[in-house]
Amino acid sequence: MLSKKQLALLSIGTSLTFWDIFNVPYIENYASVNLGEVSSTLILSAEMIGYFVGGLFNGYIAMKFGRKKGLILSMLLISLGSLLGLLSINYLQLVLAEFIIGIGIEGEIAVLPAYVAEMSPYTSRGRAIGFTTMSGFLMSLVVGPIAVILGEKFWRLLFIPSLLLASISAVYRTRLSESKMWIEKKGERFKWDNTVVLFIIIWFMSYFTGYSLFATPIFEFLSSHGFSNNSVAFTYILYGDPIGVVVASLLNDSIERKYSSSMPNLLTAILMIVWPFVPSVAFLPVGFAIMFLQGFKFPTMYSYTAENLSTKIRTLGYGIADGIGHLGGALGPIVYAFSAGYFGVNYATMLVGSVSIISAIIILIYGLITTGLPLEKLKG
Repeated sequence: MLSKKQLALLSIGTSLTFWDIFNVPYIENYASVNLGEVSSTLILSAEMIGYFVGGLFNGYIAMKFGRKKGLILSMLLISLGSLLGLLSINYLQLVLAEFIIGIGIEGEIAVLPAYVAEMSPYTSRGRAIGFTTMSGFLMSLVVGPIAVILGEKFWRLLFIPSLLLASISAVYRTRLSESKMWIEKKGERFKWDNTVVLFIIIWFMSYFTGYSLFATPIFEFLSSHGFSNNSVAFTYILYGDPIGVVVASLLNDSIERKYSSSMPNLLTAILMIVWPFVPSVAFLPVGFAIMFLQGFKFPTMYSYTAENLSTKIRTLGYGIADGIGHLGGALGPIVYAFSAGYFGVNYATMLVGSVSIISAIIILIYGLITTGLPLEKLKG
């Protein structure tokens, strides 16, 4: 079992993955001055495609060679991508950097929840996963102010924390113990589980909506509703995300995860559909509530996805579901950008928001009851 110290040290590496997730909206916003709105959105899309590759690649590594190797590899990839981003001098280098970082981020997401789930008591499995996840989302409290201070001139310095701390985390992770559950199951024959397909759809639709909130049109949306400093307004909204993560992490073993995973997707869709029409005094609070729900869903859905898959396929299946799911995160911002140009940013916001309803429906119909049950009694 993992000690609190080990969970804390693991969470340092996880926090870097979310540092890189949260700094991308600012990077693309600053880069859009020179690249244009659609081209800058492709920076985020490149990272999303990296997620797809990283989920399959690192999920397989962790299934075949052990969770520990997967955890080390994710940090090495984030470090490499951050170095390239820091030194980038043109658009293609920046896109490549975000692609490599995306591989590392999804490699971490595919392996860490599975590893923590397998190495934690079933009575506190949700809180343990929530704790490591929470540290990452709390990075948004730091990224926003730093990105605003650095501005258009020094935004490349946003890559430095990932470069330094990912390297340190990779060294620490060489001391981790391998998952005993993986050791016991590694000799078993691989068997496909169609549950993976369901979670591909769940994550694809959820990410389609969620990552649209980080795309360049969201800044246009804020400006069109009277917020001249759209980066500051976005930062206010963004703070709902880490608070949602904290609340979900604390409640992750108290509420059945089938419902705590489905409801944020349903409520996000409802709020994004009505968001363009709320009065100005409620505009930022509604945006804050949407980000709160987006943060709330991650500790619960990370735990829930791992619980719905068996040990043998857990990291690969998780990586496939979350990795392909992130293609929704790549497609959503592009659809948001083009639909905003054709239909206006208000209707585009309603469109990308409504998609997450599908995730909620699938979880409610097909998801297992998991909270408080040992993994062996769920899928083995």
